[in-house]
Amino acid sequence: MKIEMAKPTVNKIAPFDASVDKTFSFSWAGSQPYANRLIIYNADSMKPIYDRKISTFPHTHTLPASTLTNGKKWAAQFQTFDVDDTASELSDKSYFQTLKTPLFYFYGLENGQILQSAFYDAQIYYLQEDYEDIQSFKFYLYDGTKTLLSESETMYDSTKIRYQYKGLDNHTVYYFRCHGMTVNGMEIDTGYIQIYTDYRRPGKYSIIYAENDPLHGYIKYHTNIAVIQYNGSKTFHFENGMIDLRGDNEGVYYDKGFVIDGDFTLKLRGMYLNQTATILELRNTKYSIIVSSYLYEDGTTRFKLDVPNGLGHYILYSDAIAFNPTDMVCVWIRKVNDIYQLEIIADPDYVDTENIWYGQQMPPTPDVYDIWVDAPNLFTYPVNKDDMATYYSDEEPPDADINDIWN
Repeated sequence: MKIEMAKPTVNKIAPFDASVDKTFSFSWAGSQPYANRLIIYNADSMKPIYDRKISTFPHTHTLPASTLTNGKKWAAQFQTFDVDDTASELSDKSYFQTLKTPLFYFYGLENGQILQSAFYDAQIYYLQEDYEDIQSFKFYLYDGTKTLLSESETMYDSTKIRYQYKGLDNHTVYYFRCHGMTVNGMEIDTGYIQIYTDYRRPGKYSIIYAENDPLHGYIKYHTNIAVIQYNGSKTFHFENGMIDLRGDNEGVYYDKGFVIDGDFTLKLRGMYLNQTATILELRNTKYSIIVSSYLYEDGTTRFKLDVPNGLGHYILYSDAIAFNPTDMVCVWIRKVNDIYQLEIIADPDYVDTENIWYGQQMPPTPDVYDIWVDAPNLFTYPVNKDDMATYYSDEEPPDADINDIWN
């Protein structure tokens, strides 16, 4: 009597690196198999590359490393054998790819590194030789025992594999990790990267840096500033020191981590402020400061400072001024001995220079960028835009060595 053997089914095969061992598996609805046979074909020619029968109970078959080559497509079939060595029908073919393991790591961050800040802007370097793109990725934060503390939302923009870790406690061990998936299902992982926080939080201002701004006629001072975090679940990206709140009805708010006490000078810097809206509100249990704008029919905009502080209620108006939506507008508020001042300065010559590409990967659409720097070894040369000196002229700069880029 002839026994009909059930037909096996090859389980899904995600892309893998052919330089390492790979275990294939299959599903089986028949009696206990005593052996299985794995056949692998070149998907283009259908020429068998691997054909071997092994005696084993598990529904698996391990392909030795380097049996296949990376960058190609293949087809796999299984066949099973019972205790009497009766063979089943060959399974349907299952197609898969072999790809070299991508480079996927935290750029500029080493295992065991000490961070001197309560936040860290993480950026991932990714390179796959066969141009396999990333489909999605997610960042994770763990404590010193590798217990998960938080995770980012799932992200999909492979041109910006970055994330800001925030609110890190001082003198604490953490682990950073990023895990992703390529468009064809290949898993990529940075592994656990240990960091230790050690930053100084002085009780008073002791280090002051001055920077002259001749265009607006003032000097900027930088001192010991603690990074404060906004409330809410939204993620805002900083571009040129600003966040884009257009079309956002809720805005962004801060309710802890800072105190404005006594006299102060406040600068609000933004674009697209020619509208009727409340653009800034400062409030505590006793006082509040509100800055709003009003757009007139003639296209001019007037700003209003409202300080409803009991008997000392202040209302100040700026002159109605005309400016373009893309002009950089600075709203200055100063308080000295309970006397307030309001000043508006519009800069029509402001130019958004974000069309220069800074990064570790080739830009996704090179045609829209004026400049991007790439080294001959396929790695994009990282340019620090905060320290970069640029020279714009039709002629060579007088001292080319001090300029990173000149055109």
